[in-house]
Amino acid sequence: MVIGVQYPIYLNEAVKRTTGLTVSQCIQNELIIQAKRLLFYTNKSVKEIAFELGYEDYAYFTRLFTKASKLSPTQFRKKYLK
Repeated sequence: MVIGVQYPIYLNEAVKRTTGLTVSQCIQNELIIQAKRLLFYTNKSVKEIAFELGYEDYAYFTRLFTKASKLSPTQFRKKYLK
């Protein structure tokens, strides 16, 4: 413990204070960015990308991606690979 600090600073509190997002939101944002890269630069299926990023349920991954991106993974790929 650092001298002069009365309360421990927890990771989530520090990240929230700095970014305005929770640790979970930051991690999810990074996973969506990685998913976009994989959709753009590879020919992997949405299911393969979901599994690669740690999502066992690719339907759940698709819902998260769609909510964050306003496009489904398939729509994202079609839109940006024209």
